[in-house]
Amino acid sequence: MRIRDVALVCLTVPAALLLTVGYAAATPTPEYPLDPAAEAASKVYPGDPVPRSRSMATAFVGVPSDYVYNTKLKPVARHDYCTSAPDSYFAADFRGPCARHDMCYDRADAAGTDYTACNSALRADMITNCVYAYGTSGTALQTCKATAEIYWAAVTVTHLD
Repeated sequence: MRIRDVALVCLTVPAALLLTVGYAAATPTPEYPLDPAAEAASKVYPGDPVPRSRSMATAFVGVPSDYVYNTKLKPVARHDYCTSAPDSYFAADFRGPCARHDMCYDRADAAGTDYTACNSALRADMITNCVYAYGTSGTALQTCKATAEIYWAAVTVTHLD
């Protein structure tokens, strides 16, 4: 098993635990009522996006005008936005950050450099789009940022070898 495969399993198991923890098969009773905060936190949908007027003051990372979406281009897993991962986290659009990441990898390959700066920029760009979609605080923002961290960890681990 390669390092990447082990890391993906490690990322998958905690994610599965996070998704199942909030769905225990317990029936609320008068003695043990359902906590409204726990119920709200267990919902997969994080909430509505920030109203457009409020989010307009925040930056948005869009798809570069010279990006070519083409899944047949080499190397594989480039020029396809976020490859096999979803291109968004509900209202947070990750296509721009992923497109810029693809293009950064192309430039790094041409220059013979590693992908560290590309991966760091991916994380920052995704978090920027999380803030654009969900504002500067709240559960929706935190879960969006956690999703960005998982994407960053996955691409970083994938390119260790």
